[in-house]
Amino acid sequence: MTKKQSAIFFSVGAFFTLILGTVGHFFYQWSGENPVIGLFFPVNESTWEHMKLTLFPTALFLGTASLKIRGGNYALSSFLALFVSAALIPLLFYSYTAILGKSVLFIDIAIFIISVIAGYAAAFLAYNSKPRPILNKLSIIGIIAIAICFFTFTLSPPDWILFKEP
Repeated sequence: MTKKQSAIFFSVGAFFTLILGTVGHFFYQWSGENPVIGLFFPVNESTWEHMKLTLFPTALFLGTASLKIRGGNYALSSFLALFVSAALIPLLFYSYTAILGKSVLFIDIAIFIISVIAGYAAAFLAYNSKPRPILNKLSIIGIIAIAICFFTFTLSPPDWILFKEP
């Protein structure tokens, strides 16, 4: 994939994730609280659960694309898209709420958008960088670890602030 093609590809991915993540906020409730849907979309209003709004739409888009796109730094770029977008949500949320002392809906929405765009920007940069076979192999392990953590902590959340509803 050329640099221009990858820019278009990752932009489409960001748009897909923004749309599915936004609508996905309601999937668990709409499904009648189906536990399978709850593994992939938020089951409550905790920060941890809201990280799923970026993770699983991104995983769906990049995982489906991986059937056609291979090689280069695709695994690394996929891991970075997942990790950066998910990690920014609590980082930005807890930073601004520590300053303001409360959460503000439009800032929360902006954090979601910024997190998705940053994740796909990191993916674009990684994809178009020098091939790094070892990082691609480690990224596959990282992607599996992220999935295991989200499934596990959805089913059995620890008693930490990240997992508590505001």
